[in-house]
Amino acid sequence: MVTELARFHHVALTVSDLDRSASWYGDVLGLVELFREDGDERRSVVFGFPSGGHAVGLVWHASHSEAFDPTRVGLDHLSFGVDHREDLDDWARRLDDRDVAHSDVIDVAPGAILNFKDPDGVALAIFWDR
Repeated sequence: MVTELARFHHVALTVSDLDRSASWYGDVLGLVELFREDGDERRSVVFGFPSGGHAVGLVWHASHSEAFDPTRVGLDHLSFGVDHREDLDDWARRLDDRDVAHSDVIDVAPGAILNFKDPDGVALAIFWDR
């Protein structure tokens, strides 16, 4: 069973295609859409975890859509924590089922990590620490 991703309150990511990214974050990470805001210059979707308490916001800006570069927002990567080492294997299988390329589970000090990217190339990681 895949456990909840946790250990942060909220994060907002700028994306180049809001609908594509919203679909990906819902399907691949299993996040639940809480609400959307649509405007001509800015559109956003806010997701929550099934157990509540945390949120991921995806934001599209009309002025940024043509020259999108995930590094321009200062985001190197986003890392989620899990409670058990076995959860990483469950996540690797989930990513495989959705044809998402990933690093496989890598043992690192002080635990293990699974790396992959979202549709805009933002590096994501799921980490377990002992």
